Amino acid sequence: MAVPSLIAFSALLLNKIESADMTATLTQTTRLFLLALLTMSIVACGFHLRGEVNIPARLKTLVVTSDSGSDSFDQSLRIALKKAGVVIIDKTNATKGTLELKINPITSSDTELARNSSNDVSQIQRTLSSHYFIRQADGKSLFGPRTVNTNKTLTNQDAEESAKLSYNTAQTESMNEDLANQLIYDLSYAPL
Repeated sequence: MAVPSLIAFSALLLNKIESADMTATLTQTTRLFLLALLTMSIVACGFHLRGEVNIPARLKTLVVTSDSGSDSFDQSLRIALKKAGVVIIDKTNATKGTLELKINPITSSDTELARNSSNDVSQIQRTLSSHYFIRQADGKSLFGPRTVNTNKTLTNQDAEESAKLSYNTAQTESMNEDLANQLIYDLSYAPL
């Protein structure tokens, strides 16, 4: 009788060990799933941390005067201002209390980053920068001048000229949009 009870005890012990391993695996799997879920939730929140831009009430109606020299920047700026709830009016419709957003010309500078084996420039870093300020109808500055800038690494500088020109134009337009968004974000901190 000792042998069957030993076999039964071994089977029972083996069954408990297997169920303990399964429980441990299930617990570990559950923990990993919950950790992954928590991580994804935090990452998803990161995309929304910046949220909407809260423009000060005095800047909700503006006259925009842009000497940027870039139509794509001006268009991106107007779109970003409208998304932020700013009403852009014509200078002829402005009242004495209407403020003006004045943008100075955009400057562009390139820094050489890399050369290829033929000693041709293959990579540059382009920086776009502009100054802006908020002024009253009489021309007195209330906020600024402030500087906004953005930069981007441009590759393929050793490509065929037409491909390089097309690539650089597309990247510069993207940078103009980034610069406009940077200006809007900076405006949200205006102490007005």
